[in-house]
Amino acid sequence: MTSRAAGASLPGLTGTPLDPDQEEARRLLQEELDSGDYRVEESWLVRLWRWFTDLLPDPASFGPLPGWSTWAILGVVGAAVVAGVLFVTRDRWRAARLSPTGPAGAVLDGMRRSAADYRSAAREAMDAGRLDDAVLEAYRAIAAGAIERTLLEDRPGRTAHEVALELGPTFVDSADALRRAGDVFDAVRYGDHRASTDQARAVLELEARLAQARPELGADRHPGLVVPS
Repeated sequence: MTSRAAGASLPGLTGTPLDPDQEEARRLLQEELDSGDYRVEESWLVRLWRWFTDLLPDPASFGPLPGWSTWAILGVVGAAVVAGVLFVTRDRWRAARLSPTGPAGAVLDGMRRSAADYRSAAREAMDAGRLDDAVLEAYRAIAAGAIERTLLEDRPGRTAHEVALELGPTFVDSADALRRAGDVFDAVRYGDHRASTDQARAVLELEARLAQARPELGADRHPGLVVPS
């Protein structure tokens, strides 16, 4: 019985005796743990925290510190981590804010008016501080003006996204601005978004710029096209 035990081996450790000394047992245990079977994958948050704390100086190098300093340091570190997370996710939150809560509908809904009427209503709303109305009326002026100039077909039910998509090739330099203005229109008209002063001003300025801009498509592709001189 004794000789068999002395000659036996640990599972997975061929030729290793069952009765190693303390130092040998510690070494064998460490090798087993390092083999990979017992490793736990840390979450990205834990790795981020470890990376950040490694950048901090050793508190012991500052000598004795008052008790409240620990909480102050933790507060600063926590604020830095929160700021980092907000910075990384800012684009996703912005897109969510500008996403309409329901399906987007037509830009020129209800009783149709001329581009000049929509433009005048947008300016009056802007002056009165009704920013949502200013955005809606200004974007409707863009759509109505494009129809009057035969840059767009007079098709009922055209959405803000479709207006931006169809006018983008005609006004290449303003294609991105058209897309952004269309997003704001949908978010205000069909979502819960409230327009800011900068957003309302941007749509009004875009409308004024497009009204005077020369289309980049030839008149032969748009019969009856009215090109400003």
